[in-house]
Amino acid sequence: MEGKNCNGSNKVKNQSFCVSDPLNWGVAAEALKGSHLDEVKRMVAEYRKLVVRLGGETLTISQVAAIARRAEEVSVELSEAARGGVKASSDWVMNSMNNGTDSYGVTTGFGAISFVRKIFVEENT
Repeated sequence: MEGKNCNGSNKVKNQSFCVSDPLNWGVAAEALKGSHLDEVKRMVAEYRKLVVRLGGETLTISQVAAIARRAEEVSVELSEAARGGVKASSDWVMNSMNNGTDSYGVTTGFGAISFVRKIFVEENT
């Protein structure tokens, strides 16, 4: 078998190949180690929690299902660490709107109607 190994050598016989992993499949595979039953148990335990804490890092299928199916029982909290990012995003949106800048999905429609511009009227009540 001819080709190059990871060291640039033409010798590949009796050597293992190095495989580049730009999409981090190795990390994903490592995270999935264990039995399917273990994963199901983890998901069920997460689904049963009474509080879903959002931090901006991950949102699992179990958390989404718990909120959607058990909205009366489950409370959603924003972590302290995420509050600064939410505030910064909100400020950016408000500044953009105040400056007349179109923001996709905020001051425009989205998808097939993204060309529609929304008009915001401030009501004094």
